[in-house]
Amino acid sequence: MSERAAERVQQLHGELDALFVQYDLSEYERAELLELERRGGWRPGARPTRPEPKVAAFLNLLDRAEQEELADRTLADGSVEELRRALREHLSDAQ
Repeated sequence: MSERAAERVQQLHGELDALFVQYDLSEYERAELLELERRGGWRPGARPTRPEPKVAAFLNLLDRAEQEELADRTLADGSVEELRRALREHLSDAQ
């Protein structure tokens, strides 16, 4: 992975951490987000039509990261999965 790509991955993880600091997710929102992540619910056609704004912020981060990895090719393969794993761990730890 290039140095620039590695820095971007760190930035994305920082954004994820910042979202958890910014948004105090209720148990319901945590469970909803964890379930959406587990079944790939942020993907087109499976994403909720109008998710709660807090949940949408996390989904938007994952969407942007996936775009960077798959379409733009500015992230190394597996970077988004690593970000999803961090999200799942954080959500599971808080429950």
